[in-house]
Amino acid sequence: MTIELGQKERVLAAVRKSQPDRLPVFCGRIDDLPFWLENFGVSTEKELRALWGLDCQKMSYSKIFNIPPDKTIWGCENNWDAGFSSMKKSPLAGVENVAEVEAHNWPDVSFVNFDEVKRELSLLNKSHARIGTIGFQALFCGLCDIFGMEGAMVNMQTEPTLIEAAIEQMRRFLYDTMKRILDENASEMDFFWMGDDFSTQRGMMISPDLWRKFCKPVYLELFELVKSYGVMVWFHSCGTFAPVIGELVDGGMDVWETVQAHLPGNEPEQIKQKYGSALSFFGAINCQQTLPFGTTEDVRREVRDRFRVLGKGGGYIAGPDHSLQGNIPWRNVEALFDEARKCVY
Repeated sequence: MTIELGQKERVLAAVRKSQPDRLPVFCGRIDDLPFWLENFGVSTEKELRALWGLDCQKMSYSKIFNIPPDKTIWGCENNWDAGFSSMKKSPLAGVENVAEVEAHNWPDVSFVNFDEVKRELSLLNKSHARIGTIGFQALFCGLCDIFGMEGAMVNMQTEPTLIEAAIEQMRRFLYDTMKRILDENASEMDFFWMGDDFSTQRGMMISPDLWRKFCKPVYLELFELVKSYGVMVWFHSCGTFAPVIGELVDGGMDVWETVQAHLPGNEPEQIKQKYGSALSFFGAINCQQTLPFGTTEDVRREVRDRFRVLGKGGGYIAGPDHSLQGNIPWRNVEALFDEARKCVY
C-alpha cells in the first residue's frame, strides 16, 4: 500500500529519485488570468493554484526591484505583453568601446528591496516545496536586450570585449543579489529558480562554443552559489539545446524547466536515459499542440506517457511546458492535473 506523502515531501522525493507516492504537479506562469478564474469559479490566482492541488509554490518577484515599471533591471524600455516582449530601446546599441559599456547605469544591490523578498518568501506555505527567485534576469536574453539582438550576436564575433564587459556587470549584480538573498533566506526555500533562453525550437541561437565562452561560466558560478546553501537549482530554458544540456547537468542543474518534449533533441526516452540519474524534469505537457488543440483524453494520454518515461523511478514534476494562455480549453488543464494525481507509483 502506498503511503500518501505531503506536498513538499512528494516533490523532494521525486527530485532526489527516491520515488514519491504519486506524480507531483506544478504550473509556472498563468497568462490571461481572468479566463482561468471565471472557468474554474475562483477569485484569485492563489485560490486557482490551490484548486489544482499544486505541490510547489513560487514566490512573487513583481515588487522586489526599485525600478520604473516600464524598465527592465538592465535599464531597457520594455514593451511587454503576455507571451511577447520587445525592447523599445536598447541602451548599448551602437557602443564602440568598453568605457561606454561600463558607463551604463548597471544595477547593484541597491536596486533590490530585500525586505520585500523576505516578505514574499514568508507567504509561501511551508507544507509545499518552496521556490525562491529574482525572476527571469537572464544573461543571454539580457545581452540581446541591451545591445539589440543583432548587435549582441555580431559583437560576440567581432567585439567580444564589449560582451565580456557587459557580462561582468550582469554577473556581479546577479551574484551579489542572490548571495544576499540566500544569506538571509536560504532556510525559507527548497529551490532557487533562474533561467535563460538561448535556443529556438530547432536548436541554439549561438554556437555551443560561444555559449561556453560567454554564458556557461556565469551559470555555473550561480549554480555553485545556490548549492553551497543547501538549496537546489531550478533552471528555465526553452527550446532544444542538446549539445550543451549535459554541461548544465554536470554544473549542478537539479530541475530543468520547460522540457518541450515534442522538439527534436528533447525526446523523453533519450533525455531520461542520458540525464535522468542526475536531473529532474518539469513540464513536458505540450502547450502548443496537445493542450490547446487536443481532447481531454489526448491530454490524459500524454500525462500518462510522460509519467511512464520521465517519471520512472521519480525525477518528474508534471505540468504545462510553458505558460497557460486563454487559447487552451479549461477542461484540458483540469484533465492534466486530475490525470497526474492518478499517476501512482
